[in-house]
Amino acid sequence: MRKMKILIILALLQPFILSATDIKVYFSPEDKIDRIILENIKQAKKSVYIVSYSFNWDEGLESLNKIAEYGVNVKVLLQFPPSNTYKENKKALIRLWNKKSSVLHAKFVVIDEKYVFVGSPNLTESSLAWDSNNILFIKDNNIGKFFSENFLSLWSRMPDSNLKNYKDNSIEIYFSPEYDCLSIIKDNINNAKQTLRFAMFSFTLDEIGEEMFVAGFKGIKIYGIFEKSQNPISNEYYFLKNFPFIKIKKDCFVKNIHDKFLVIDDNIVLTGSFNYTQSARKNVETLIVLKDNRIASEYIKRWKHLWLWY
Repeated sequence: MRKMKILIILALLQPFILSATDIKVYFSPEDKIDRIILENIKQAKKSVYIVSYSFNWDEGLESLNKIAEYGVNVKVLLQFPPSNTYKENKKALIRLWNKKSSVLHAKFVVIDEKYVFVGSPNLTESSLAWDSNNILFIKDNNIGKFFSENFLSLWSRMPDSNLKNYKDNSIEIYFSPEYDCLSIIKDNINNAKQTLRFAMFSFTLDEIGEEMFVAGFKGIKIYGIFEKSQNPISNEYYFLKNFPFIKIKKDCFVKNIHDKFLVIDDNIVLTGSFNYTQSARKNVETLIVLKDNRIASEYIKRWKHLWLWY
């Protein structure tokens, strides 16, 4: 009788178990994310939608053209495609972003409207294989549909107000400029109780630097990694370096710290394409808030690796 009850409970729970969001995180260059993205693109059955700031990935374009020949709906929306990629393209539809009011800086891939890659790398050989980047691989029908709808809004050159956001218990996804990503970042920093750890390609927003100063002054432990190639005059590095309770450094060895992530209290992660800059507020960007201890632990491990070695 007890076994029968357990089987009935499991049967009732099965739809909820199957609908749970499956999220993995990968880090370049160690995880070879170009291979991971490529293998998933090759398995597409219906559609592949791509948004990227730039695209310089010959093997990726070759695979996109090949699946397009087999009937897969391939659409690629770019800010700055290399001229040779644009001219040599055969089957995959490539469109240039031409809105002068904003820059297309988001980076995501949607496969069959249910598999999503989203994060910090551009789809270039350098960004995928040499820079430090992070990318989420999400298997979820609702999130896949959400990204597909936003992609088609961008593809159709609809107003930014058509972009949607997404929320559930473990993940929040926002698109700027429709949503005020700066306020979301500041609110999360303000709610920190113990620690802030970040790795940031470009960090010039005084509002976030000041919010971190206030958090540090209250006793929050703050550690940060800056990309060394960024403009030292406008960078928040020199502001935050003035305070002994904030520990920061510049990367030393990796080609570029192209990440844009912040880990709060070792259990909340903010990531995506959104640099901490004024221009990011006007750009088309993604900001993702993850409330998942398992994923946060992966980011902490990665951050410590960067802190120790770079």
